[in-house]
Amino acid sequence: MSIVKILDDITDWARQHICSKIMLKAPPANGEPNDHAYDYRVTNPVAFTMYVPTEDKLPKGIPSAFPSLCVRFLEATDDLATMTGTMGVQFLLSAWSPGTYGPDSLMIHPEDAFQWQARTEEKVKFERNGDGWRDVWNFTDLAVSAVESVTNISGYEIDRTTAVKFGPLTEQEAVSDFYPFWFTWVTFQLKYPLLRNIDNTQEFL
Repeated sequence: MSIVKILDDITDWARQHICSKIMLKAPPANGEPNDHAYDYRVTNPVAFTMYVPTEDKLPKGIPSAFPSLCVRFLEATDDLATMTGTMGVQFLLSAWSPGTYGPDSLMIHPEDAFQWQARTEEKVKFERNGDGWRDVWNFTDLAVSAVESVTNISGYEIDRTTAVKFGPLTEQEAVSDFYPFWFTWVTFQLKYPLLRNIDNTQEFL
């Protein structure tokens, strides 16, 4: 089984079952204000594979790398006796928020409790603060719920003998401060069959 294909499949799943389910604030373009004059916009997080690209390497049509979910490969173990592999997967989640704007509201949606909705009738006020962590943790709650609510992701079995783990991004055991960007992670294990067909791997290169 191709590692590249597994990662692409997981990214497609995350895009459909996590990123499409929530709207978070989108950062302004370079040079535009992020205070009370900010042109309030929300967007679905972008799904990336392995690496979050820098601004000059963003895919066409994607104005910003934030908010986003990046699917990362951690490690894998192949059991030749059972012809089964186990892969450690990490979701790196990010959000942008320098503070609270008038339209900010996480309202209960009749079909989706994680759906952001803007209160357009309110004047756009702004309070610069450190509450942006709430955005990324709402995003994280959704990601954890999505993983824990299924038995497989794109056909790859979730290893339920290991824990789903999650937490804030840290450096030297301290929570990283990248204000106004906020980061968390989710890790879990997937199982995949060991099917070796070297000739067919060329299409993934």
